[in-house]
Amino acid sequence: MFNFHFPKQSYITRFFQNLKLSKDFKLLCVYHLLIQIGKGMINLFLPIFLYQKFGFSIYWVIVFFVILYFLSALLIPIGAKFMNIFGVKKAMVIGRVFLILFYVCFYFFDYNPILFIILSLILMVAYKIIYWVPYHTTFIEFTDGKHRGRQLAWIRVLGYLGKIGSPLLAGIILTGSGFKLLFIIMIIIYLLSLIPLSGLTDVSASFDFSYLKTFKVLFDHKNRKKVYSFIADGSQKIVRVLIWPIFIFLLLNQEYSAVGAVTALIIVATVILQMLMGFQSDKKSKKGLVKFGSSFYAIGWVLKAFVNTSFQIFVIGTFHSFSLIALHTPFMSRVYNFLSRHETYKDEYTAVRNIALNIGRILMAGLLILAIYFFGLRATFFLAAGACLLLNLF
Repeated sequence: MFNFHFPKQSYITRFFQNLKLSKDFKLLCVYHLLIQIGKGMINLFLPIFLYQKFGFSIYWVIVFFVILYFLSALLIPIGAKFMNIFGVKKAMVIGRVFLILFYVCFYFFDYNPILFIILSLILMVAYKIIYWVPYHTTFIEFTDGKHRGRQLAWIRVLGYLGKIGSPLLAGIILTGSGFKLLFIIMIIIYLLSLIPLSGLTDVSASFDFSYLKTFKVLFDHKNRKKVYSFIADGSQKIVRVLIWPIFIFLLLNQEYSAVGAVTALIIVATVILQMLMGFQSDKKSKKGLVKFGSSFYAIGWVLKAFVNTSFQIFVIGTFHSFSLIALHTPFMSRVYNFLSRHETYKDEYTAVRNIALNIGRILMAGLLILAIYFFGLRATFFLAAGACLLLNLF
């Protein structure tokens, strides 16, 4: 069905040809590069940090995130109103500041664990409900439907390049100095990211849905299939960002450097495919590409359930990253095209999508607890595989 062929011209040349890179898009790229460097250093290890601090209980880690997702789902329509008060750009900056303070809490975690658990939850909820709606609104504004697949791929390629050495560096830092130094570096990188973010042109947008109207649209039968696909997307994400890091940490004998090194190798192997999928998602049927990608991504989850060695983590992890790109680039391109078609209400529908993502995470979290208790960590990957197939509903 999909005949991927390389054109006679240099593929790299074709990728950049007619690609619109406005000043704001370039600033967005620099901003994204910085935050991906930071995320590459911390996202893999934050679940491991919490796992250790919560007495090596994965159940408490899941509970922590369930509270986070539940509060976020309830408060997103309220947080989105910050755009009306401060403007889109300032709302994004305020949201990022809350995220920086979230990591400050973990630097001081050992001084008063209960206090900083509560503070970190409050700060992360504030970040999620204030930041993400204006961010997606801004991204839609600075990209166009015709080239959105390649623009999305371009910004993600930069992100992957930024993350190539980050997990390995983070693993070395953790092995030699521990989490405190890692949090300091993270905070500095995120502070630097505020510079390009502040340079963006402020987008004109306001959140006009009432609290109840937002949830009414969420549960409207006309939007049912799309909402189900967003719920499925949130469901598989919680397994990817929460369970998989802890799983490979335990499998690699709790060695930070090994976890970072394997993850870095996987990232190196995914950059070129991201460019390919961005190009194809502008030329091929995005719905067809989503079906193609979701099938292989589901297979990847099943294969992960049988991983036992670092080499298998690399091979299957690389295949899974490939299939995630094959799925998510056209999927997110379709999402942004869908949101942009709503013109006046693109930020409101972004809020609806974010609520659905959090509902998916909450539902999956309950299933994860049951699966781990009765069958172990590997069983969670089968749940993620099932969720992937529901993405075709979009």
